[in-house]
Amino acid sequence: MSKTVLRWHLNLITCAAAILFAASLCKAAESNDWRSLWERTVSAAKKEGQVNLYGGEEIPHPDIIGEFSKEYPEIKIVTVSGHTEVLQRIVAERRAAKYLVDLFAYGPNAGRTAYLAKFLDPIPPALILPEVTDTSKWYGGKHHYGDSENKYIFIYEGTPNGPSLAYNTKEVNPSQLSSVWDIVNPKWVGKIGFFSYGEGNSIPTPILMFYHNPDLGAEFLKRLFTEMKLIISANRRQATDWLAQGKYALCVMCRDLEKAQKQGLPVVPFGPNDLKEGGSLGGGGASVITLVKRSPNPNAGKVFLNWYLSRQGQIIWQRVMNQKVQEPSNSMRIDIPTDDVLPEARRVEGRKYPFVGFLDPKPVQKLYKDLLFTAEPIAK
Repeated sequence: MSKTVLRWHLNLITCAAAILFAASLCKAAESNDWRSLWERTVSAAKKEGQVNLYGGEEIPHPDIIGEFSKEYPEIKIVTVSGHTEVLQRIVAERRAAKYLVDLFAYGPNAGRTAYLAKFLDPIPPALILPEVTDTSKWYGGKHHYGDSENKYIFIYEGTPNGPSLAYNTKEVNPSQLSSVWDIVNPKWVGKIGFFSYGEGNSIPTPILMFYHNPDLGAEFLKRLFTEMKLIISANRRQATDWLAQGKYALCVMCRDLEKAQKQGLPVVPFGPNDLKEGGSLGGGGASVITLVKRSPNPNAGKVFLNWYLSRQGQIIWQRVMNQKVQEPSNSMRIDIPTDDVLPEARRVEGRKYPFVGFLDPKPVQKLYKDLLFTAEPIAK
């Protein structure tokens, strides 16, 4: 080998070694960057000493809070739990210039309402832990959001959606229905219940999904509300009780059906594979988490957010929802076991599920409000 060739090989080896060394330094720097940021955030969170969590059963459950407190005992947890009234409380507090909330977790409709009211902070800058920021750990290789900007409403639940339709097993043979369109058959006139939360100002996610589904749309909603003589209840428990009692055979948007089934009541929701309009992710079957703007404990909020979306946090959330709350729930994380996930919440391996992200409520607002007003009979 000539001296020139030898020198060329030595230079090549030297350059390669330098590149590898530089890459290792960059990787080490990145590792130190997130560790340093995380340590500073945790230290500041401990000084704040508290985090305020508002939401449904997704966040305030004592088993979830208890696990977080074991790891971060210096951070006190204050919770406010409930349903739609929780969001109403946040709105009222902010109107009174009281900024008390750090994180809010509930369904996508509540998150969407908060997003449109512009009192949320973006999620991505608050994600610190590599196992959370690593999108390969999440379904579809990405983080999923329920807002048009893809950064405010983090969807962490990946339970396949049913069509928000349930039936009384003594009144309905489910084989008679293969599509949501089948419920506007004249045979069901006066036999359909509807759970109405709100008066049209906040559009329920199932209504948005019906409207934005190209196979259903405004025509389906108009027929449902104007032709079927819906029996409408604004009371969450009453709506499901009436379905169980046979006051109506079918119910749109009835809630807490799994709990009713555990009590032996004859109510069954149509699952994600029962009607052709089911089987998406996101949308009405999702739980979301948001960061509230001008929060009193921003660092403690970030610590809880990262812990909650971590592998450990999502394992705990998934176990609590399925075993304690008895609500079928499946995390968007794909690196956690699903042994405790109830059968109806499991994704079929190899199946590609369409994802429902932001659903614009604006074109539905007046239509839904008018339909609620004109629908009859209405029972409060």
